[in-house]
Amino acid sequence: MNDNFIYDFCKMHMPNMSDKSIQQFGSILHKEEYNSNENLKDIENIAPKKFYIVINGIVANFSNDKKANKEYIRAILFEKHIFLSVSDLNIVERISTDYFKCLTKTTFLVGNLDELLTLAQHNYELFLFIVKLNQVSIYYLQNRLDRLSLLDATDRYKIVKERIPNIDNLIPQYQIASYLNITPVQLSRIRKKMYSN
Repeated sequence: MNDNFIYDFCKMHMPNMSDKSIQQFGSILHKEEYNSNENLKDIENIAPKKFYIVINGIVANFSNDKKANKEYIRAILFEKHIFLSVSDLNIVERISTDYFKCLTKTTFLVGNLDELLTLAQHNYELFLFIVKLNQVSIYYLQNRLDRLSLLDATDRYKIVKERIPNIDNLIPQYQIASYLNITPVQLSRIRKKMYSN
């Protein structure tokens, strides 16, 4: 089951990871497929008991502003991104709800977090792998915040196009605009200016 993908994913994050640890990690994963516009919360109550690795397709982490009743895209995830929900944390001051929705047909490897933690109790290399995955997640979050704070919308759009070159053909413009934290009209102007040069 996707042995090459699992091997590449593990080696991407931890180049010296042993084949034994990669096999143990792979043993707790199974494949799931979702259609475009399927909300993972509707299909199954996504919780920290499960983690998801994108094999192919595009999925977004949405935030729904309770006061404005408006939906924002927090993150766009694609091949080899890993995620889990933090929505069950007991934080009193939640101003939004969050959920994951497939923007295209998407295939995942899905694992149970408790099973991974149990394996890591007996395999220090898997424990280090979990630490590395957390570091990568924090890095992506910092990068996202830096881009929103330090770059203009045109530069943010160029980065998205570098990461997913055909994104304009895969998902609606309003979703790209939401991710960039701009309006669809602003995105249209940016695209017109870029493609006219």
